[in-house]
Amino acid sequence: MATDQQISNLLQQMAAAHPGEFYKHMGDTRAGIGAVLKLLYTADTSITAGMISERLDISTARVAVLLKKMVAKGLITKEKDPIDARVTIVKLTEYGRETIEHMWADVKAQMGKVIDEIGEDRLLEYIEINKEIRRIVTPPVYHL
Repeated sequence: MATDQQISNLLQQMAAAHPGEFYKHMGDTRAGIGAVLKLLYTADTSITAGMISERLDISTARVAVLLKKMVAKGLITKEKDPIDARVTIVKLTEYGRETIEHMWADVKAQMGKVIDEIGEDRLLEYIEINKEIRRIVTPPVYHL
């Protein structure tokens, strides 16, 4: 069984490594505006606001806020479906397309650096260890 000293030491080491900062950069394409851009960029069909809500598992209210911001930034356009005016079709602008391509290029460049420095085998081992940790650890429940 792990000792208090081992636990304290490993918690300090993990905090010093700041793993969340690395994942935040990659996560930009998995949450919020980045996720919507990626979804629109990779779609092979028209995407509606409702589909964005379903595929990203976020509320329609959150989607509405995101889309409003994205229109203001010139990343997307919104159009009413010609068949059903209740449906909003969302499309990338050229600027939106360039933005997601740039974001994806940055993520790939960062991952390329990591692979070059650490090596694919060590990274795959790291990923497997992370999966094991996630399987073992359950989020704490606090009764405040």
